[in-house]
Amino acid sequence: MDKTTKPKNEHKITLINRNEMALTGVIEVISFTDTEISLKTSCGNLLLRGNSLNIGRLNTDTGELNVTGCITILKYSKGKDSAGLFEGLFK
Repeated sequence: MDKTTKPKNEHKITLINRNEMALTGVIEVISFTDTEISLKTSCGNLLLRGNSLNIGRLNTDTGELNVTGCITILKYSKGKDSAGLFEGLFK
């Protein structure tokens, strides 16, 4: 691995003005719509909510993901599956 390639398990988020986001450590995109993106990361599941969300670039080899749109919520869960994200909503 050269010095410019980040390890896939390092998780980092860069958010610019709530409308541009770059993530590393993304393992899988579980689901996505224009208002919600559900991800599996090296630090657990991550739920992004907002408006006009769009996945601009996804590289599963390096674990990098770019998202644009108005981002309003970032929510982590410890679960290894997507059920953990919605567990508390339906109680």
